[in-house]
Amino acid sequence: MTSIKESLILEMKAVFKMLKDAITRIEGEFWNEKEHNWMYGYVLFHAVEAIEFYMSDSSKEWIPLSGVSENSEEEETKTLKTQDKRFFEKYIAKVESNTFKILDKFNDKDLLEKDGFSERGFTSRLHKFSYVIRHAMVHLGELSKTLRDLEMKGIKWE
Repeated sequence: MTSIKESLILEMKAVFKMLKDAITRIEGEFWNEKEHNWMYGYVLFHAVEAIEFYMSDSSKEWIPLSGVSENSEEEETKTLKTQDKRFFEKYIAKVESNTFKILDKFNDKDLLEKDGFSERGFTSRLHKFSYVIRHAMVHLGELSKTLRDLEMKGIKWE
């Protein structure tokens, strides 16, 4: 029988595989173009940063790994427009490594306990991590649709 932790780890591995695939699919100048207040690189960054944020046990403990996080979306977007695929590859690798180090610390009982994010309505770490997966999937869907709209190959579903 698979434990809650093992199932969660399997799902997070799929999330990271798809995020990495999102990097390889975009071509040319579309990476940094901002059309209709929307930028491929920003949405990818947002999806990864949310994983990083919610892997901590509270918002007060979170220390951003990217060096990009600012107080405004405009500042983040301006900074991200100067980044290339290598930045995103490194950032995803850091967040992925950190994610699995954190998940490895928990047992199933720990996952069913509350943490500092309960003030945001999460009933347990498992509830919070389920949200993280859903959140990433929404943005991966947006990225995949953008790729198809640009007549590029969409992200491979895992």
